[in-house]
Amino acid sequence: MNTMPPQSPRIRDLVVWGATGYTGRLVALAAAEHLTGRPWAIAGRSRERLESIRDEIVEAGGHPPEIVTADLTDATSMRAMTSATRVVLTTVGPYDHFGEPLIEACIATGTHVADITGEVPWVRRMRAKYEDAARDAGVRIVSMCGYDSIPSELGVRVLQATAIADHGRPAREIEMAVGPIRGGVSGGTIASASNMIARAGEPEIRNGPRGAGALCVAPPDPSIRPGEQWGIRRSASLGIWTGPFFMAGVNVAVVHRTHELLGRPWGDDFRYRECAAGGRGPTGFLRAATLAVGTAGMAVVLFVSPLRWIARRWLLPRPGQGPDESKLRDGLVRHRTVSKDPAVSVEFAVDMDPGYAATARMLLSCGLSLLDDDVEESILDAFCTPGALFGTRLVPRLEAMGFQLRVRAD
Repeated sequence: MNTMPPQSPRIRDLVVWGATGYTGRLVALAAAEHLTGRPWAIAGRSRERLESIRDEIVEAGGHPPEIVTADLTDATSMRAMTSATRVVLTTVGPYDHFGEPLIEACIATGTHVADITGEVPWVRRMRAKYEDAARDAGVRIVSMCGYDSIPSELGVRVLQATAIADHGRPAREIEMAVGPIRGGVSGGTIASASNMIARAGEPEIRNGPRGAGALCVAPPDPSIRPGEQWGIRRSASLGIWTGPFFMAGVNVAVVHRTHELLGRPWGDDFRYRECAAGGRGPTGFLRAATLAVGTAGMAVVLFVSPLRWIARRWLLPRPGQGPDESKLRDGLVRHRTVSKDPAVSVEFAVDMDPGYAATARMLLSCGLSLLDDDVEESILDAFCTPGALFGTRLVPRLEAMGFQLRVRAD
């Protein structure tokens, strides 16, 4: 696939679509810091709100981006925006509601796009509808480029690269534990999750593939377990008590789609699971139990419509709202990805809010990889995962933005 179609005039390298939203603003601020010397723009419907973001960038000492106005309901304005840039980064969700017009515009104008969705049914539907057209246009559409699911993907890719280099074979079973983790939640994330839950009974979701194969074109062996955990468990590979991790379902599906895109080099029986770290001994058991109870409670609130309405109305942030600056700055997350045979461990760490401040930098790193054509050329699919298209190429980009990855092989 030609990963950078020769369209003209491309007067901008990159556009942040949805810059006036909570996460879009963070992407714009990160872009101002790391896009030195590259022409770029912020885009949305309201010029007044975009000017406010630009003023904030200037006050922070950044180079002011161009402002572009466009409207999802106006295909002409969307194509005008995408035709003048090489890559669009989008944070406008729920993608199930607002993502498709941008996909159409980018395919029509030969423009790459990366997003931060965790909405598996939407990604599956877009691929089924637009894969052929996107390939013909030479376009890459890369989803799950934030905390869904970069840490999971990089943990697996780095571990497998190490296993093959040091032991001559990949690991057939990998487990990842999250914790400690400290961060907030935004109204946009709540809206996306609520939308998926509200649609759970519809045929597209109810009858669609689930578990490890939820994103795969050719699902893996049916005997492969889903990779999610709902109760308390003592992990032999990690040596700790573990509880459920609420994003495991999405991340496991993305990792298995990456495996498929790469040609399943880790074997047809490859297994991957995720959990939340409790710890060792009685204290670890109690922490894992607390995680299990908290996750179950959150699931009840989100799945029972009256409780969901009450929570969204009175307790949870609304779209456009999210963690304040101190919480963004004081957030952190640690991931530990391990295999027993061969024995390899990868630690992923960042000292900022993972879902927003860190996500903004992850998305930007993917955008820079698209701009620099720093991709795995053997991947022919238009709809890609970051783990397949970029893989370990993202590591130095993320390290330059404050992330840490440490590898230990026994």
